[in-house]
Amino acid sequence: MSLTDSKLKKFLNKSHDKPFELADRDSLSIRVSQKGKIAWQYRFRHNGKADRLSLGNYPAISLSQARALVPELRQCIQEGKNPKSVMGKSRQAKSKKIMTLEDLCLMWLEKVSAIEHKENTQATHATTVRKWILNEPIKKPLKEKWVKKNLNMPFDEITSQNWMDFFEWVKSEKSANMAGVVFKLLKSVITWGVKWELVSNSNLLLFKVKDVGKAPNVGERTPSLYEAAMMWLEIDKSKALPQTKICLKLIILLGARNSTVRNMKWEDLDLVNMIWTIPVPKGQKQATRRGALEGDVSSQRPERHPIPSKVKELLEEIALIYGKTGYVFKGDGDNSNKEITTHALNRFCTRMSSKLFMKHQISKIVPHDFRRMLQTTLCEIDSKWLVITERMLGHKLKGTMKHYNKADYLDEQLEAYELLWSKLKLEIEKINS
Repeated sequence: MSLTDSKLKKFLNKSHDKPFELADRDSLSIRVSQKGKIAWQYRFRHNGKADRLSLGNYPAISLSQARALVPELRQCIQEGKNPKSVMGKSRQAKSKKIMTLEDLCLMWLEKVSAIEHKENTQATHATTVRKWILNEPIKKPLKEKWVKKNLNMPFDEITSQNWMDFFEWVKSEKSANMAGVVFKLLKSVITWGVKWELVSNSNLLLFKVKDVGKAPNVGERTPSLYEAAMMWLEIDKSKALPQTKICLKLIILLGARNSTVRNMKWEDLDLVNMIWTIPVPKGQKQATRRGALEGDVSSQRPERHPIPSKVKELLEEIALIYGKTGYVFKGDGDNSNKEITTHALNRFCTRMSSKLFMKHQISKIVPHDFRRMLQTTLCEIDSKWLVITERMLGHKLKGTMKHYNKADYLDEQLEAYELLWSKLKLEIEKINS
């Protein structure tokens, strides 16, 4: 006997002794739970096997709506298709949000960049997305809000020609190098989106940087000891804040990354044993391994460096001014609880470099150049310093050594740091004399 709305309402949300099923017609039926929840079911045979498909619950799907689905399901069976797979794809398509390029990039910033990357990298990603995808730059306005005008469409409808036009626009607004930067970021975003089935359009992943722009230039500038000494003296003459001056000096002495020195905290410095321990960066897993017994836990060795005498002297100098809590190189004013910004340090280095060019025609130097100076200078003195300088620069060793050689070489690092400072100090004394 066919079901009716009055019969369905009689069973709905009523308690029953046990679940039961009632047939309607055309292989349609309902299953009623003990608590009175009603689910629509469709019985069918596919490849000679009996099966059933859940269509949804009553009253969200009414009697007439459930019956209206039957002809479509029968058609699937006649065509040799499994109604379950057809219905599943249909539901997935309906529930799937229509994703735009803007949506995908903003979601990636929230779910990937904010979790896996350091704050400075997050800021770079956010700035790139804001300018080139949202078309809302913080500073200089764009000539044309191209993405809003031409890519305001579902992401899966973006064609390869659309991408080519997009990168031509980036080049016209900025440069081929910037097009390469935006391309690398979008490649990461789209790879993530495809992996999580947020989008299916992956045609941009077939491109290479050279198809849309240029890869960033690899730095070649390697300051000589004379140029580093001239920079040191220019820093001494500057009226900049002490934390800015000392931060740049430590980058020269240690050959460390800009971000690593800026994020140095007093808690990372063991001034008794004279060791600087660099925490595992955000986005890199602190690998641990547990043994069979409770408490048997081992973790990866952090990056460690000795603190040479000149660095200790500079740290004591800044401690007298700002104390020994939080960041060693604090930001200015309202940012005193944060580290000095990369913009402030780079701007200071650029200013010092500009003065050197005006006075002595010494070409531009950026903080990262001193990393090349450290390794080049020491290896020119003796090739034995090659492995040691790799450790000093925080690089992984090559080949099987990266798996088996976990030595910090603290004594050798200290000897190398002291050697570099002795050479630099000699250049400074020559210039002063």
